[in-house]
Amino acid sequence: MVPGRDLGRSGAADAAAPDAGRPLTIRDVARDAGVSVATVSRVLAGSATVSAGLARRVRESVRRLGYTPHTVARSLASGRTRLVGALVPNLANHYFYALLKRLLHDAERDGYRLMVADSDEDLAAERELGLNLLAQTDGLILCSPRVPVTVLGQLVARDKPLLILNRSIDALPVSQVIVETYPAMRRLANHVAELGHRRVCYLQGPARSWQGKERWRAVRSLARRGVDLTSVRVEATMAAGHEVVPQILRSGATAVLAYNDLVAIGVVVGLAEQGVRVPEDVSVTGYDDIPFSRYVTPPLTTVHSPQDEVGSVAWKAMAGLLQGDRPGGRTLLAAQPVIRHSTAPPGRPR
Repeated sequence: MVPGRDLGRSGAADAAAPDAGRPLTIRDVARDAGVSVATVSRVLAGSATVSAGLARRVRESVRRLGYTPHTVARSLASGRTRLVGALVPNLANHYFYALLKRLLHDAERDGYRLMVADSDEDLAAERELGLNLLAQTDGLILCSPRVPVTVLGQLVARDKPLLILNRSIDALPVSQVIVETYPAMRRLANHVAELGHRRVCYLQGPARSWQGKERWRAVRSLARRGVDLTSVRVEATMAAGHEVVPQILRSGATAVLAYNDLVAIGVVVGLAEQGVRVPEDVSVTGYDDIPFSRYVTPPLTTVHSPQDEVGSVAWKAMAGLLQGDRPGGRTLLAAQPVIRHSTAPPGRPR
């Protein structure tokens, strides 16, 4: 026996390793995992006929040996690319980071790769990117799509797995995962009204965002409580929030409800530069609860939208579609207001 040598699993792997200089093959993986070549092939093709325990053993051997399947050959054999597209409207929006990270993780766990594209809020680009991704992948996840329903119908007509996130579509047989925006945003708006604010400025986001429309619908309910409401259209960025501060000050608003956390953070910084204190002089709220929101000064009152959960549930739905589930299912997830230190009763008039 060689001192210190582990003759357990790693020793078996060493014994099964191919000769130096010879490329790894599927037979090496099968030998290492203690299964047949056919079983390895089914696992790599994503077949549901292999038990979870066997599939896990095969994937561990693949990782341990550093085996890389021949993508073209595997695609030709299975008729699948093992790729799934994910199209977002704006990668500069941090909301999509945690969502995409979860999608990437869960897709990789199941033997898929994610191909991510950004339409940059351009409707023509969103349509073309969607069609191109469907042509190159086994399915497509549309994150908060902006295009009209007619264009979504063109994508559905490609007869490939299609999943829509954070937009409600009743006119098409398409699967959806939706965070319910309206109830949480209405509770946040009521929180501001209950603090005593009677002049509020709402910063609306992208005009074609379904989530944005739902948030505005919730904020408009403040009018029934006697609140004087002003709205300003902005892009969903910190720079946009910063730039709109002079308009906010001219409106005389004592509270600002922003489309998302990025806009709200820009407002907080812009107000501070003008000598206006948050929340003593003006209250500010955001939406999404991105990591930055709890670390700004003051920590931001916002709505927590479960990005990681959306990603997890979305991949589960897409995996089902890839395995032949019938399209059209709808999963609703809840959002929750998070009250921190950027809101308070209105101070003295400015």
